[in-house]
Amino acid sequence: MFALVFSLAAAAAPLATPAQADVPPKSVYDLDGQRFLAAARHDLETLKMFAEGLHRTAKVAATDHKALFGTVNKATYSAEQKALLLSTWGALFSYFSSIEALRQRYWDFVKLPPTDARHAWGFLLTHTALTSELSEGLSFADLTQGNPQLETLFDEPNADFGVPAGSYGNFKLRAIHVATSAQLITGETWTPTARRSLDGQKVSTEKNVAWALGEMASDTRVAKDKLNKRGVQLFFKNALDIVKDSTAQAIFPAQKTFAEWAGDTRVARIGQPLLTLDQCNAFASRLLPGDIAVSRQNWFLSNIALPGFWPHAMLYLGTAKELGAYFDADDEVKKWALAQTEKADSFSALLERRYPEKWKLYSTGRDLQGHAPIRVLESISEGVSFTAFEHAFGVDYLGVMRPRLSKLEKARAIEHAFKYQGRPYDFDFDFFSDSTLVCTELVYKSYAPASDQKGLKVDLVDVAGRRTLPANELVKLFDTQLGAKDQQLDFVLFMDGNEKQGLCKEGSADDFRKSWQRMKWDIAQK
Repeated sequence: MFALVFSLAAAAAPLATPAQADVPPKSVYDLDGQRFLAAARHDLETLKMFAEGLHRTAKVAATDHKALFGTVNKATYSAEQKALLLSTWGALFSYFSSIEALRQRYWDFVKLPPTDARHAWGFLLTHTALTSELSEGLSFADLTQGNPQLETLFDEPNADFGVPAGSYGNFKLRAIHVATSAQLITGETWTPTARRSLDGQKVSTEKNVAWALGEMASDTRVAKDKLNKRGVQLFFKNALDIVKDSTAQAIFPAQKTFAEWAGDTRVARIGQPLLTLDQCNAFASRLLPGDIAVSRQNWFLSNIALPGFWPHAMLYLGTAKELGAYFDADDEVKKWALAQTEKADSFSALLERRYPEKWKLYSTGRDLQGHAPIRVLESISEGVSFTAFEHAFGVDYLGVMRPRLSKLEKARAIEHAFKYQGRPYDFDFDFFSDSTLVCTELVYKSYAPASDQKGLKVDLVDVAGRRTLPANELVKLFDTQLGAKDQQLDFVLFMDGNEKQGLCKEGSADDFRKSWQRMKWDIAQK
């Protein structure tokens, strides 16, 4: 049956053809063979992160707080209950949206003949995305439907997470829909054919391909079980809402503009961030070691489950030469370095003696993409890493803030950060563990107040049952403290992307302080 669906689709539209070398690709299927495979592998890695994050977050509702999410509450929710409900729904919405964006990006595989190698890759990505959405979507809908107060709460706009009005109704439209569920069954039928193609390409044993095949199987079982047990009731209860909500205007993946944003346009800008390397080199002299940077890439939102416009934070070091010029002549820093076990006569010497391999990588090495010089320390999916401008600032929006602290305080923070370099990324966002770190955790712990350090006082927030620190909170802190006696951060730089114009312009301090209030999914920033 699935093969018939593919054949009809292929007959209705021309096959994708490789783009000319001088024409930016508008679809992932316009990429040539090797570039397509590179994009597919990268997106499969991303899908794995999103799917695993979706499962972890769904557990908060289905297991950890099942009574709160699954019980009709006639009393008004407390502030703490509302925070847990809204942050969990916001995180789930972000995961559903991101996974659906990847699914839509590869959906044109139906226009390719099954003999085309890209057909199997497209199926793998789209059906893995669909099954992960349905396994958790049907379960969450079953758990939460029929609770008027809860449904009203979820359908209200949530600016922190970029959740628009009517999001819950639109979610049900996607999760509980005959057409979507039919794709689940037809996809299961087609899986053996796609797997034979992947076997023929000798890629089915690749780590992420094997994960996707297993994920499809397990998620299909969960979704089918939910449909078999509760399908009639779910569709019946949702019928009126589907009719009513299908006309609503909402920022959701089913919306055409969202699909274009997260799909085709991203392909056209692969490797082309709005902020250019020339711009980075031009403002580099305005940055100082110890500065805190926040960034955003429109096409890959790291920390997708965390609220706010700014998803990523990092620590600016400068080059080894710049770091030495800033710290090594400071008397307080020299005195502190000399008092350490290593008896170093400068901060640079202290780092080199205490962390010889890390210092060598920082001062003379290249980052994971092969770029140099190293200027930034950030926690990314590969772990806490030294990176160059090309990676760290290869973004669409960038903000830089400077802690109102002495050079000695900043030196201590950077030394703490060096200690964390090489540790894995924290996909659980657990701020109470030092073995793995999320991006803001690196900044937070490096500047944490201590008996010998004033540091930065930054409050953690509750997100889906976790105490954590979204990068957006750092910009919010700057905004709320600006001009006050307790102000902790100064403005350094704001590079403001504009997707419509395809460029990045320098913005003012006032522009930057308001940026944390932007909608998470507001692409054009109208």
